[in-house]
Amino acid sequence: MAALLTLDHLSKRFGAVSAVTDVTLSFERGRLHAVVGENGAGKTTLLKMAAGIVSPDRGQVWVDGARLRPHTPREAIRRGVAMVQQHFALVGALTALENVMLGSEPVRAFGVLDLGAARSHTEAYAHLVGGSFPWDVPVERLGVGDRQRVAIVRALVRKASVLILDEPTAVLTAQEADGLYAILRHLADAGTAVIVVTHRLDEVSDHADVASVLRRGELVSTHDVRRDDAPGLRRIARDAMGHDPLPPARRLPGPRGPVRLEVRDVHLGAALCGVTLRVHAGEIVGLAGIEGNGQRELVRVLAGLDAADHGEVRTEPVAVVHEDRQNEGVVLDASVRDNLVLGELRSFTRWGFVDASALDRVAVRRMDDAGVVPKDLDVPVRALSGGNQQKVVVARALGRGFPVLVLAQPTRGVDFGATRAIHQAILDAADRGAAVLLVSVDLTELRAACDRILVMARGRVVAELPPTASDARFGEAMLGAGSSPAPVDELRP
Repeated sequence: MAALLTLDHLSKRFGAVSAVTDVTLSFERGRLHAVVGENGAGKTTLLKMAAGIVSPDRGQVWVDGARLRPHTPREAIRRGVAMVQQHFALVGALTALENVMLGSEPVRAFGVLDLGAARSHTEAYAHLVGGSFPWDVPVERLGVGDRQRVAIVRALVRKASVLILDEPTAVLTAQEADGLYAILRHLADAGTAVIVVTHRLDEVSDHADVASVLRRGELVSTHDVRRDDAPGLRRIARDAMGHDPLPPARRLPGPRGPVRLEVRDVHLGAALCGVTLRVHAGEIVGLAGIEGNGQRELVRVLAGLDAADHGEVRTEPVAVVHEDRQNEGVVLDASVRDNLVLGELRSFTRWGFVDASALDRVAVRRMDDAGVVPKDLDVPVRALSGGNQQKVVVARALGRGFPVLVLAQPTRGVDFGATRAIHQAILDAADRGAAVLLVSVDLTELRAACDRILVMARGRVVAELPPTASDARFGEAMLGAGSSPAPVDELRP
């Protein structure tokens, strides 16, 4: 097949850090091409160069045999290259519909905006990705899952011949991810070059035709993908990590202590409708559900950011990881050091003076434990990859040693090696007596880590299931089919 997009000896440095080094790679019509690698491997920078968003220091980008010139996003889009970024590049004050059509608005005579045509055109593509959208709501009021769907629909509306998606399934359920890949397969079969950055090897195995591996900014290998090829997947993982991956961390049920987090009949607008749950010391309780069913609002209530309209929350000191790291997890222009100890300055202050040495020791330990790259406390968090930003957020929460942990999507956008390390750190915290509420759209993650799993639907806890319950049973509960609120005294499996 003919290469529709060619990256020719691309290199890019940011200060002293070499993000991409002399990468040559082609993407063909009609193929779904996965780009994998650990956080900080250069995947996003490489593809931002392909989309005209970042200018290379050396090398060229070729689209359908012609050089991309000028090297700008506008020219790339005009030439048919569209990228859905991990952080969605949406305008918060505009509605979902306005964001989708921004720059390609349909008009009637005399330049009048045709909102009806915009809506019908957009809804057709939204249906393809399984989304039901509040089109007239400002994007800043949407959850992270809906915002990503808006970004994906915006790219599909533009009918790109090269479609680049950076971690597109990070906020989707397994069923929604399968639906998205079905659409991507349809686009590839129709001649589109589809490029997906992912950390999920099962997605590579199930959906990709080709997988290219980057490590430390360099192209390590490119593989044709065969379905159910376990040795091939292990080879890809080994190429990405530089060594054989460790087995997944698994939860071994143990004794539980007293209740450390209790929520009774909590209501918040239309988002939460009588949520009740308990988490005991030494216990990891999962919270599953389709995005937008109250999980985000519950986490905000538990963090003290929103006050419940009704009900009661009793908790010991709690550390929280929010689902939206950029808006609720980090201060982008502050250093890695400051973000790793954010909110803890008093702990390092004596007689009005900050003990900088003690602060640095804690920050370095957390940075090393989390595997943040680059290992530089002075780098602003904005300069880190999305996965490394997530590592900073999780390292700060787990490093505080609080008796209650509320973790929303803690491994979102994180590579498979770091995911295992985060899971092990969560298990270790529970073994030390922490009460952990783990919110995730990834059932595999919940099954591996949790003692029991609660399911939310329409703002209520509708079921409690053991990790061994079938996908079908979880799916029924998530849709609210035949379920009733879980009892206050939840059962252990």
